[in-house]
Amino acid sequence: MAIVHELSWSTSRARTFATCRRRYYNDYYLSWLGWGRNADPERRQAYLLKKMTRLPMFAGDIVHRAIVEYFARRDQGLGWTAEEATAWGVAELRRGYKESRDGGWKARPAKSVRLAEHHYEEERIDEASGAAGDYGKRYVERISACLQAFFELPAITAARDAEPGDWLACEEMSTFELFDTKIFAIPDFAFLDPSGEPEPVVRIVDWKTGRPSDADRFQLEVYAFYARERWGVDPSRTKPVDVYLESGELAEVEVNEASLEETLARIEMSLSEMKAVHFDADRSKGDPEDFPMVPEGDARECGTCNYRELCGRG
Repeated sequence: MAIVHELSWSTSRARTFATCRRRYYNDYYLSWLGWGRNADPERRQAYLLKKMTRLPMFAGDIVHRAIVEYFARRDQGLGWTAEEATAWGVAELRRGYKESRDGGWKARPAKSVRLAEHHYEEERIDEASGAAGDYGKRYVERISACLQAFFELPAITAARDAEPGDWLACEEMSTFELFDTKIFAIPDFAFLDPSGEPEPVVRIVDWKTGRPSDADRFQLEVYAFYARERWGVDPSRTKPVDVYLESGELAEVEVNEASLEETLARIEMSLSEMKAVHFDADRSKGDPEDFPMVPEGDARECGTCNYRELCGRG
């Protein structure tokens, strides 16, 4: 069955739309169909750039995959220590770095690691000067600190030790419908905590490897709304929390019917803005001018954006 272009919504898509409309256009429209053997050259270029990552994001992805592996092993009755998980994570970082540096990514862009730092020959990735070693060490240390925290933080013992029969989600992509639109939600981990008082609660945990941001709370509120839609959980029995692994901080969100109505209104507003510029990318590439770039003086994110060569910035 052929995939078709359609408008959907997620917190990450909404964040991109709010940050830079041109990046949003490149991500969700221009890059569409760019994977095909006979793809339009501009679409192909956008698709390849979309598939790149950066070392901070790659390191964060490794931590998430290590945690998923921990739960997969628990489900099979197997153990995995912090030392074993960290060794795997650091090896994966080095493997991905080497794969990116040595090239060959264009043949399998969806399956290969390509760092934007290498693509744009950034000074921070220069090996001759030793900058690459210092830069890479930062993320070796981040992976180690985050995984050590996952295995040792007392505050997340209930999540770590939750029985497999109580698990509700573990980074599984799922959707629900709102305003005739598919809404994507991917909770990092969710489980039924039978120790809740006076009755069990559903805990939704989002693992964070970076610093707190304003968008984090909204993401948790969307997950709480998803829990009501997917599992029929009363908002008062939902406990979403961000776990900032590197610092060991936790940020819990209290949800109720009123807060969920505010979340619903924000989703509706975001969707209405997206719908105003939506077009069928199966039929055309549209007009990029309908998705303006941020003013150049305000373009703080341009220096690390994958699409610099398309926009001529950075």
